[in-house]
Parts: sequence; C-alpha cells; structure tokens
Amino acid sequence: MTAGSLRLRLFMGAAIAISAALFLAGLALTALFEQEVRDRVMLELNNDLLQLAGALEITPAGEVKVGRTLADPRYEAPYSGKYWRIDRINPAAPDTSTEVLRSRSLWDTDPALAASDLGPEGEPLVTATRTVTIKGPTGDLSLKLFIGTHSSTIGLPVNHFRNQLTLYLSLIGLALTIAAWLQVSIGLKPLQTLQKQLSLLSMNNSKRLEGEFPLEVEPLVSEFNAVLNLRDKSLERARHRAGDLAHGLMTPLTILSAIARDLGKRRLGKQAREIDAQVDSMRRHVERGLIRARLSTGRGHDLTALASAVDSVIATLRHLPKGAHIHWLNSVPGDAHVPLERNDLIELLGNLLDNARKFAKSRVHVSFVDNSLVIEDDGPGVPDDQISAIRQRGRRLDETGRGFGLGLAIVEDIADLYELDLTYGRSSLGGLRVKLALHP
Repeated sequence: MTAGSLRLRLFMGAAIAISAALFLAGLALTALFEQEVRDRVMLELNNDLLQLAGALEITPAGEVKVGRTLADPRYEAPYSGKYWRIDRINPAAPDTSTEVLRSRSLWDTDPALAASDLGPEGEPLVTATRTVTIKGPTGDLSLKLFIGTHSSTIGLPVNHFRNQLTLYLSLIGLALTIAAWLQVSIGLKPLQTLQKQLSLLSMNNSKRLEGEFPLEVEPLVSEFNAVLNLRDKSLERARHRAGDLAHGLMTPLTILSAIARDLGKRRLGKQAREIDAQVDSMRRHVERGLIRARLSTGRGHDLTALASAVDSVIATLRHLPKGAHIHWLNSVPGDAHVPLERNDLIELLGNLLDNARKFAKSRVHVSFVDNSLVIEDDGPGVPDDQISAIRQRGRRLDETGRGFGLGLAIVEDIADLYELDLTYGRSSLGGLRVKLALHP
C-alpha cells in the first residue's frame, strides 16, 4: 500500500481509533477497579475500627485496655501488614495526643514512626481513624483510634489487574484491527471490481461498465457510462466532421491544380509552381486530417499479428517505384503481436516502410526485438545533428521534396496516441534506424 492509498487511509484511521478507544477504556477500567478495591479495603478497615472501638474498656484505675482481640489474626502477628493504635487526646491541647496502646503487629516500632501513616518498616499505609469519647472513673476520655494496612493491599491487585487488562485489551485490539482490515477490504471490493471493469473496458473495446455494484457506487457507474456514451458520440461526430471537411476541400484543391496547369500553359510557370506547391501542401494536410480521423482512440483494442501486417505492407510497396528492386527482409517472429488496431498498425508501417523505400539503396530490414519494432535501411541516413529535426511535424530535411514530411508526422501521431516510445538513429546498414517500443 502506498501513502496515497484509500485502503491505507481507512485502515490507519480505524487502527488509530481502535487504539485510542482501548487506551481510554483501559484507563477508565483501571481507575474503576482501583476505586472498587480502595472502597473494599476502607470498608474492611472501618469494620475493624468498629470492632476496636467496641472492645475498649476503662479499668477502675482509669487505664485503657482492649478487652478482646480483633477478628483478623494479622493484628497479632508482628509486621503482618495490618496495625492498630490508640492515642489519648490531651484536653488542654486537642491537636496533641499520647499513645496508649498498640497492636502486637507493630511490635517494637518507634512510637514517632507509629504515630505517622507509615508502617513498621517505613512503608506507606492506607489508614482509617475515629475519635471516640468514653466515660472513665475520673471523667470522660477522648481517644483517637487508628487502623492501617499496607498500601500494597490496593496496589498489588490493581497492578495485577492492569497487567491482565493490558494483555486482553491488546488481544482485543489485534482482533479489532484484523476485523477493520477485513471490513476495509470488503468495503473497497466494489472499487476493485470497478477497476477491473475499467481495465476490461480498455482491453476489450467494451462500451459500458457491466456488473453488480452497491447502491453507493451505482450512481458513479451510471454517470461514467453516460460519459462513455457521450464520448463515443462526440468522437463519431468529430470524425464525420473532419472527414466531411477534408473531402469538401478536395474539390477546390483539384480545381486549383487545374488552374495551375492552365497558368503553366500560358507561360506563367512561376505563378503556376507557387500555386501548385501550396495546393500540394494543402492536399497533404487534408490527407493527414483524413488519416487522423480514421485513427482509433488508442484504447480498447485486441492484439494484432505484427509479421503478417509487415508482409501486407511490403507486398503493396513492391508495386511502387524502387519497391520491386529493394531486398525486403522481414525477421519479425510469427508469434509477435502488438496492442494496436490493425488499421492503425498498417498506417504506421506504411509510412515507416514507405519512407525507407524512398531512401534505401537496396535493403530494408524489419525486426522485432525486446518488444520493439526496428526498421533499418541502407540509404544515406540522417546526420546526427539533424536527427531531432525529424520529429518536427511536417519538417523536411531535404527541401527539394525528397525529405521527411507528413508521413513521419503521422507516425508521431500514432505513437503519441498509443503512448509508444519512438526514436531515430543510425542504422547498422548505414541509413536511418527507426525504433518503436511496443507493449504487449
């Protein structure tokens, strides 16, 4: 897929959307799970806090004690991860307190450390506190109850959940990405069908796009078929008009030729030659217009056998001046086929071989190598510094009339129509070498 591919754009858009959605879902689910774990831990701590408050007793001597152990045995195991502590609040300074009792799990922790939200080993704790007032023999006592547990009680399950969630969301993302790829491929399938129809339209000379298309694509197909119909009608009208115009000019040109001959008989030879030269130029342009009107569109054609087309043209040229005395060598393989309409191929070969006939001394060689048609003659050739002038439409290298004219210009037209690569050079026989790169 290329950067400008519609399939790539849709797939990348879907992949980015899936990744963003799963990332946000992962954050949200992790946050919800962490909040749920924290709520459960806090609920457990508050329950233990209620148990601790319910177990408080005041001795006749005014001492505070816990009448029974809490239900969770971890409060009795040293450094178990769950701790409680009871502080007496100083009535004269409510912001200060003095530790009265601690759970066995705190063991010999420094009182200053135990009074903070840190565990025996300095680890952070999740805590719950409550202030209670109980009656003693000497008056009311204000006590601050503290319950704590390791923060890992929340962190460990959250981390485990996050790791598992990342794994499963990755698998889900992979599955959704594959599904998105399939969806894009299936969704673009009608466009692939349309592309194949367009290829068949080009290769098989079809007039319309055929096949079943989705409702979203059907208007495009209908509009395209309408454009094809309009193109065919416009092309046919243009051909008829070009043909009518060319044929309409032939009669005035014939009359002008007759006038030139009359002027020549009246000893106005110079004027007659000028008129005759202009008539000849106009006639050549008219003939070229007729030929161009007969050319196909360069698309929608079958393969044409090349060897038989060369033989047909050579057979015709043998009846022209010098044609019978030239050794024509056709070494084109019999199985060689080219993607040109036969009429266009005959027109192309006719102009190239006729040009070779005019300039060749005795030999003309036609070959087909590496999908390239090569025509060589043993004539005088063209100087290297004038090769580029051949491609100037209607330009003659020999202004006396023997040079290259509209014949090769028509060859240029056909090569341009079929997007073929046409080059001129020096022949191994000594004359001109014309190479036309074809594509099977």
